Amino acid sequence: MQSSYKPQALLALITAAALAPFLNKAFYVDDPLFIWMAQQIVRHPLNPYGFDVNWSSFTQPMSAVMQNPPLCSYYIAAIGSIFGWSEMSLHAAFLFWATMSILGTFALAQRFCEVERRAPASPASQEIRPPDKRANAAPFQAALFTLFTPIFLVSATTVMCDVMMLALWIWALEFWLAGLDWRQWWRFLVSAALISAAALTKYFGIALLPLLAVYTLGRGRRFAIYLAFLLIPLAVISNYELISEEKYGHALFSAAMMASSSISSATRPSHVAQLLMGLAFGGGCLISASFFAPLGRGKILLAGTIVFALFAVAFKFLIVSWVYLEGSETLVWLEGGLFATIAVGILALAATNLAQQKNPEALLLTLWVFGTFAFATWFNWSITARTMLPMAPAVALLTIAQFEQRQKRRWSKYAPLLAAAILSILIAAADYRQANGARAAARLYQQRFDAEASDVRFLGHWGFQYYMEQWGAKPFDRNRPKLVRGSILLGSLSDPDLAQIPRQKVRTVDETVLSAFPFVATSRIGSGASFYSSFAGPLPWIIKKIPPERYYAAHIR
Repeated sequence: MQSSYKPQALLALITAAALAPFLNKAFYVDDPLFIWMAQQIVRHPLNPYGFDVNWSSFTQPMSAVMQNPPLCSYYIAAIGSIFGWSEMSLHAAFLFWATMSILGTFALAQRFCEVERRAPASPASQEIRPPDKRANAAPFQAALFTLFTPIFLVSATTVMCDVMMLALWIWALEFWLAGLDWRQWWRFLVSAALISAAALTKYFGIALLPLLAVYTLGRGRRFAIYLAFLLIPLAVISNYELISEEKYGHALFSAAMMASSSISSATRPSHVAQLLMGLAFGGGCLISASFFAPLGRGKILLAGTIVFALFAVAFKFLIVSWVYLEGSETLVWLEGGLFATIAVGILALAATNLAQQKNPEALLLTLWVFGTFAFATWFNWSITARTMLPMAPAVALLTIAQFEQRQKRRWSKYAPLLAAAILSILIAAADYRQANGARAAARLYQQRFDAEASDVRFLGHWGFQYYMEQWGAKPFDRNRPKLVRGSILLGSLSDPDLAQIPRQKVRTVDETVLSAFPFVATSRIGSGASFYSSFAGPLPWIIKKIPPERYYAAHIR
């Protein structure tokens, strides 16, 4: 009997409802880079990187600035050329990838929640039947857990490549695992195509190759023949390297890897500090797992308290001592200790599950979690919440499976999800407010200086740059730093590039104050929170009093 699709339909509705309030979110962080490349694709479909951009206060080729492959921008180009380039149209288009991520998590959770062992179809046949699945709430809960993590909900309100890659990653896994169950070549072919698409959406997608290779060999040597399908993504990436090197003078995939390595090696603090920040980002991004923790057990509560105390002290003396902070530091090291403790619990859960289950599925989940965490902590250009995103479905599967084993009362099954949803929505709302503040500032300055656009220069990037350039203002170029008399310089007072402007060159300064989300921040210099890069703060988000955002208009002598 075919299973009902009611849970999938309900999950799609919940996902749309959770993200609908953010459809008008201003473009933020690296959104402009993806949009500009999409607009370039509309004009020159075979030359996505063929233009220059001022993204770091000086002009560079887009092929040197953009450290992501172009498939996401091709998707944006298709949507933008048909439905327009507004926030509503592009965010609505990315609802598809968010929904596919959640539905894919549901499909994987059904597979991992099976109660009967795989068995041959008959004594005379070695064909593997698909696993039977229990009609219970666990897959539904795992999908909702993924949705209501801060990392997923915030990432799903952008038009960057992260959630698109996650959707392709999850479905590549599902088709590969189904291929092993059914031994059907076309499922492996679909999986290989999805892996290729994932790698051309975000380079981390190529990590599926070793993950699936280890899992496949763990299922048995008789499956090794199917590893030949993994040569398809390798061929795709190899050809992408050759084509990009010929077109732009350097191979983009390897260049991104080298750039990430050189930046991280030059800016990384001590190994202990790096690990602490990686744990803090992991626990903060996946804090939803803490609502499912068995804190009623005395030994676990005691162990968690001791670990929290140790991490909080370490955070205070090894992290907070050198990070730029405004106001009280106490909440930073306390929350850092809490987040790091949650991350250790997640890693311990993955390791314990492997020790108990000792099967290929447990190995897959453990490598999935530890591999993503290691890459985000040690190998990316900085620690970013977005790089932790692929962990979310695996953590959901582990957490819900452990929760189901000890949960007896049906009415309380969804209480942790409700708490996780409330917190994640608050964090996404804070990020939404921060993004919209930059758009509001740019529009205020447009109203004030539109007639003088040719004389306006600005400092600041991300969404602020996008909206300033929309009305004709030009980004400040530190390679040509001279500002003529009568020029107007605009920007945020929290922008570190402001220090480049000599005070004697400034005649008058007018300030504009925009209120921030009052008690939560995801990216605010001096707060300790920097969701998009650990360079500006050791936490992905923070709960504390957030001062208003201040912008300036400086008139040059």
